[in-house]
Amino acid sequence: MPIPSATQTYSLVPDSSFLHPYDPDHDGLRRLAACGPEHLSELQQQYRTRPFVKEELWAGKVARALRTQPNLDEDELADVTGLNYIQIERSLTWESERFLREQTPPNDHEGPAGAAGTQNTEEPT
Repeated sequence: MPIPSATQTYSLVPDSSFLHPYDPDHDGLRRLAACGPEHLSELQQQYRTRPFVKEELWAGKVARALRTQPNLDEDELADVTGLNYIQIERSLTWESERFLREQTPPNDHEGPAGAAGTQNTEEPT
């Protein structure tokens, strides 16, 4: 059952994963709605513990721009997103590193000793 709007309380909280649907100036600010002050305080606390990662916000801005205009060159991408070249590069690096972390299971790293970090312990014959 929806909460009557007269009893709802609202707040904006920093959230680097949030992109506003139509106002880029509000990117990174998530609007919370709660049934009362205590509930709002609980929700705000959840977001206080989440780190704000600028590169995550920038990556979202780049992704949004490229979704709507996939053939942008570097200058156009900077103009559309409002980011500079360094911010765009850092966002792409962040996105690549995040992808690699998600694709690599824990303890599954190739090392110089062999697959998954195992070493050949046999003596040569």
